[in-house]
Order: sequence, then C-alpha cells, then structure tokens
Amino acid sequence: MTTPHRLRLKLPNGAELEAEGEAEFVRREREEFLLRQPPAPSHAPLAPAQTAAREPRVDWAAVAEAKNGGLLLRGKIPDADKTGRDAALVLLIASEQMLGQSKPTAAALAKWLRTAGYPVGRMDRVLQDAVAGGELLSSGSRRSRRYELTAAGKIRALLLAERLTATVRG
Repeated sequence: MTTPHRLRLKLPNGAELEAEGEAEFVRREREEFLLRQPPAPSHAPLAPAQTAAREPRVDWAAVAEAKNGGLLLRGKIPDADKTGRDAALVLLIASEQMLGQSKPTAAALAKWLRTAGYPVGRMDRVLQDAVAGGELLSSGSRRSRRYELTAAGKIRALLLAERLTATVRG
C-alpha cells in the first residue's frame, strides 16, 4: 500500500486548497487550483522604463515554415540548450501563431523537433524542466499528451523566436 500524498496551500488572497491521494492526483489538483486564481495585484508602481515595454520583433516566416499541417524550424536557436527544450518552446508559439494550434500533441511536437535536427526520444523528459519551471502545462498521457505555453512560457518563447529571427535574417 502506498502512502497517500497530502498538500495544504493557503494563498495570501485567502484561497485554500487541501488535497490527499496519489501523487499525480495531488499534482493535478494543485495545478488546477493555481490556474483558477486571479493574478496577484502589484503593489509597487511601475517605473517609466517598465511601462514602455517593447514587443518582440518576430518574423514568423523566418522562424518556421508551415508544411503539410506541420512546422519546420528554419534554423537553430543560437546559444540554446542541446536537448531541444528551447526549440520546442519556439515550435509551440509558432504553432499557435501559424497553425492556430495552441495545444499540439507530444507526437506532433516530437516529429517537428526531429525534422529540425534535434535527437528527441521522449517529449516528457525533454520538457520536464519547462513544466516544472512553469513555462508549460501538460495534459493527457503518452503520445496523446498535449503541451500548452503559460504566460511565462510565451514570453520566453517569443524572446527565443526573436533571437532566431535575427539569426535567420542575418
């Protein structure tokens, strides 16, 4: 018999969660609870430099090419990790922008990464740090698992796509 996992959270806004059961069940409950929470208000006024944030300059045609319902990266991201995690983030944002798919399957994402030249075995292992770091949400299981960018993941993906745009354009 396995020991049940327990979790108790109390957020500053007063919201509380208590969950008990298998590790996967507790993890899912925690993710859903945190997703349903409103964003925390910022108490510090924004500095003028922060209010004039610029949009990343991304040329999607330079980043990826939509081919037969899939995506093909047009280059490698400079100074990116060799596991394909950064390329996967760029492919996820490109999928949303170019194909209208915000949650592609792990099988499709793995195929796109292999086509781009990244030796990918299992997507869950490639992306586990991104999921743990709050850049991705995952749902489903095995080859039908789907990945979706969080707000933090979209920011990172856009910055990586901007670097790739600069690399491809020269």
